[in-house]
Amino acid sequence: MKRIVFYLLCVLLPFENTALASIGGVFTAPLGIILVPVMLLLILTDIRKLPAFDLNVIKFFFLTLGLSFVSLLFFLEFDTGFLIDRGSRFVLIVIPTFTVFLFTMRQSMQTMVTGCFILSCMIFLIYLVNLLAPSVVNTPSFLQHNAAFSPHRMRGFTLEASTFAFQFVLACLLFCHIKKIRPLYSIIAISLLTFITTSKGGVLSFMLAFFLSYIICFFRVSTKVKYLSSALLIPLVLLASQDSIAAMFATDIQKYTSVATRSTISLTAIVSLFHYPIGAGYFGFLPSIYNCGPIAMDILDYLFPNTFNYSEVMKYFVVGQVKGVGTKTFLMDWLIIGGMVFLFFYIKAIRYFLNKLNQKKDFYLYVMFLFVVVSTSFYIPADGHYIAPLVVAYLMKSLNEKRLA
Repeated sequence: MKRIVFYLLCVLLPFENTALASIGGVFTAPLGIILVPVMLLLILTDIRKLPAFDLNVIKFFFLTLGLSFVSLLFFLEFDTGFLIDRGSRFVLIVIPTFTVFLFTMRQSMQTMVTGCFILSCMIFLIYLVNLLAPSVVNTPSFLQHNAAFSPHRMRGFTLEASTFAFQFVLACLLFCHIKKIRPLYSIIAISLLTFITTSKGGVLSFMLAFFLSYIICFFRVSTKVKYLSSALLIPLVLLASQDSIAAMFATDIQKYTSVATRSTISLTAIVSLFHYPIGAGYFGFLPSIYNCGPIAMDILDYLFPNTFNYSEVMKYFVVGQVKGVGTKTFLMDWLIIGGMVFLFFYIKAIRYFLNKLNQKKDFYLYVMFLFVVVSTSFYIPADGHYIAPLVVAYLMKSLNEKRLA
């Protein structure tokens, strides 16, 4: 039963922006939401057999939930009913992420490999449909809730190009890992195909993850030298490509507000970390943005005077504003929600994966891990994108078990 449900999840997972959004917004937009109750039921019926790690994940969720109720004491000036209403929605949004991860971890390695192959083929098919018949994904339908904001960009059956590129790169990496394709061929193919999606974040994140993984896995030098080289590579790549990157984002800075919005809202998360060390919780997520956002904007304007257009992001800091309010990245969202508590577990998880990856020396797993970390740190909110927890579960399973052919 659970194997069939998992395969069905892999088929439905690429559809992230369906007409179901009209019921509950971003919470019900993914088509995979229809399987969440079934997955939860299957997890609960087998809860006594859950391994220690899975139980720790569940404990972490309830810990953040408990701290969220404590955080209400920090926001007494706000309407409590409003905070509980909006906070409950955030809880509902993160539940599927935990559910997909735990359910995927319950699968055998062979089942997981088969499911990930199905998922990759589904995304490749959607890529071809988007390339050859773009009207299919740009026109509103049951599988695509909104008309395309930028019809010339590939978005698959997600909301925008960046989220589709995230899906596509992970699908390619899963496929290459399963089929053991040589890295030289994969970097050329994935880079070119991702470039066609027009997602700057997707291309840059993949290239960075690929080159860092190449240094770590294939250079025959000490581990310290590898990490030092990797650390030096990041600023060197940015410095060498500053002209092209500046050209890519010049339009955003001069005419649009996306750079100002992302920069300000990311800095807001850091400011929130100092104001609410244990986290603002689910219920304090919006108030922390209302309170810390103007401070972050002032800091950014002080560092870069008369550079950015803040007209869009200023709307986020109006008390009562809810539409679109968020950091747009998994890491920053959770820094606000979980504070130092989340940061402790996040760093612990990163160290765990790095230790396992250094033992395994699997190139594609390294690229997958770094790509997920970079993407969810800078431009992808993992909540609502079920492929992220599924890939993390695949990584864990692959690092702890001998992968079946």
